[in-house]
This record gives sequence, structure tokens and C-alpha cells, in this order.
Amino acid sequence: MFGPFCTGIFLFLALWGTVFMAVLGGLFYNQSVGLFEDLPKEGKSMESKPWKDRVNNFDNLYQQNAYNCWIACGVYIGIAVLLSLRACCLAKR
Repeated sequence: MFGPFCTGIFLFLALWGTVFMAVLGGLFYNQSVGLFEDLPKEGKSMESKPWKDRVNNFDNLYQQNAYNCWIACGVYIGIAVLLSLRACCLAKR
């Protein structure tokens, strides 16, 4: 399907994506202020709620984004495993 050079590039990208998503998930989990703009927008119903409820909503949004990043990290790990198997098969030829 594709050669060893392409497999190597894709494997590198999968490993880099794994590290990036793991770090990004950690930053979301620690509620980094710099990532506040990357949170989903609040609904119109949250604008009229008290500040304490809005803070709890922000906490939930940060946690959900962290979990989404870690799920993407797991997908990248799966892709890296498949590409590693492909590289081993190509090396045995």
C-alpha cells in the first residue's frame, strides 16, 4: 500500500500527535487560562445564572476538553501501533 518512507513519516506524526494531545489534555485538566478561548461557548441559558453556576460550568467544560484530548491521544497510540506493525512487516521483506 505505501512504502517504508511514508510509513516512517506517518509513524513520526502519530507519535508527535500522541505527545501533543497528552500535553494539551494536561493543560486543559489544570484549567490553563490561555486555553479559555478554546472552550465551547456558553448557552444563552447560562448567561442569566449566578456566577457560581457559571464557574462550575467552566470547570466541566475544561474537564470535558481534557477527556476529549486524551481520547484523541489514545487514537493516536492505536494508529502508532498499527504503523509500527506495518514498519516491522516492511523491514522483514
